[in-house]
Amino acid sequence: MVRIVILGGGFAGTAAAVEVARQLAREPGVQLHLVSDENYSVFQPMLPEVVAGGIEPTHIVQPLRQLAAGVRFHCARVHAIDWERRMLTLAESDSPRHHQLGWDQLVIALGQVIDLSRIPGMAQHAMPIKTLGDAFHLRNHVLSRLEQAELESDETRRRWLLTFVTIGGGFSGIETAAEVHDLVRRALPSYPRAEATGHRMVVVHSRDVILNELDPSLGAFAQQTMVGRGVEFRLGRRSQEATPDGVRLDDSTFLSAGTVICTIGNAPHPLLTGSPLPQQGGRIVTDACLRVVGRADVWALGDAAAVPDVRRGGNCPPTAQYAVRQGKQIGRNLIAALRGEPLQPFSFGGLGQLAVVGHHCGVAQICGIKLSGFVAWVLWRSVYWAKLPSFVCKVRVGLDWLLDLVFPRDLTKFETRRSEALSESHWRAGDCLVREGERGDTFFVIQKGRVEIVRADLSAPGGERRLAEKGPGESFGETALLTDSPRNATVRALTAVDVLTFKRADFQKLVASYGVLRQQMERDLARNASASPGADAPARDAGTV
Repeated sequence: MVRIVILGGGFAGTAAAVEVARQLAREPGVQLHLVSDENYSVFQPMLPEVVAGGIEPTHIVQPLRQLAAGVRFHCARVHAIDWERRMLTLAESDSPRHHQLGWDQLVIALGQVIDLSRIPGMAQHAMPIKTLGDAFHLRNHVLSRLEQAELESDETRRRWLLTFVTIGGGFSGIETAAEVHDLVRRALPSYPRAEATGHRMVVVHSRDVILNELDPSLGAFAQQTMVGRGVEFRLGRRSQEATPDGVRLDDSTFLSAGTVICTIGNAPHPLLTGSPLPQQGGRIVTDACLRVVGRADVWALGDAAAVPDVRRGGNCPPTAQYAVRQGKQIGRNLIAALRGEPLQPFSFGGLGQLAVVGHHCGVAQICGIKLSGFVAWVLWRSVYWAKLPSFVCKVRVGLDWLLDLVFPRDLTKFETRRSEALSESHWRAGDCLVREGERGDTFFVIQKGRVEIVRADLSAPGGERRLAEKGPGESFGETALLTDSPRNATVRALTAVDVLTFKRADFQKLVASYGVLRQQMERDLARNASASPGADAPARDAGTV
């Protein structure tokens, strides 16, 4: 049995899975697996419209189990890759358990991730627009700023609340800025006090012209149109620092803003940065047939890959239209490789680029033809509507657009916060709160009762060695969360126990906010690591899990 594993459920990975599954209908003896940390594929070009409320968030997603029928789907995160043994370690999204999955042929379509850490404060104070969750929370944030501005009596504070800064003048930045600007402008009549103050949208771009991938005349038209609608531009400028009050540029200008949106900062996937695969600029180097150079069992495509462009030279651009076609080509080449047939190089010259720059206005460059204004906007909607992944998505989005022509935009702000970040749980005497070897996702603080910390030891009586005992006010579970490693011991309730629990995300926010707490925990870890592993190790140094 030959096992093909595809990593990533974006445009590239989904297209590859669909094509291979279609080919495998006539090819027995092959298993096809798709691994993604989300169980749906999102149509990213329409995320800015989700922010503006023109499209419902669920209408641009398709469940991967339905989209790639016949594929063994794993909703999991890739925790580690053993390149020698050709083995993946998968971590379940909502469980501490790990699973192993081997491959005969591996397809890498992980794309890139957002990394805002290179600009001080940007990760903490800016809002990215990469995922469906990002779009949903940005929309809620914008509406929350409008509500706050309506309540605010101080004019200076109100201007700050109604100032929005977008970092990046590429397709994502311009479309997001245009949609947010239109959302606020159309919503302001419902907020009389905020309307009297007015809002401000500023776009910061490091180049002299926006939308650099298009002809300069189209970029100039887009900028002129947006300026006419009230958008400001800071061209030839880079952001140097973000704070809770705004963003500082490289000319020492400080833009005071209640909202900073960041559409730059793409970085290689962390699983690939330290891998032995050949890389160029953080992207995996492949041959023209999409096979990784030097490996007969690994393929790469999409944003994660540096694929030679056989038509124009250089590498293929990391765009959706290339990713989808690479997915189909890699599907055909995988089957050809299994059959011992010759592989075909990937060849595509691109059809063009489109962007929306405001209400009923767009720019387009299709097969060398330049379009702008209403015609380009209609073309943008027509092309991307046709590319939606299913008939159901097409119907839903079409209805959304139709209703948007008739009714005003929905200004509902849906609260998605949990009722509380802390949770409480009760355990009986003898219950295991933590098991050795599991993936750690929870930090515990004991309220009542006592627990013991034990570690497997075949030489000890009962097959385990007792390391420590803890009671009210003490905590455990930090080691696995700080080091991203499996639990190194088991925690068992000696009596009935009540505990407070922090999930991983809440714990990370806690230690990031309180440096003293993190330093103390790291000192405990270091002390534990230096302690003798023998039975006489001090109990206080052996209590981290």
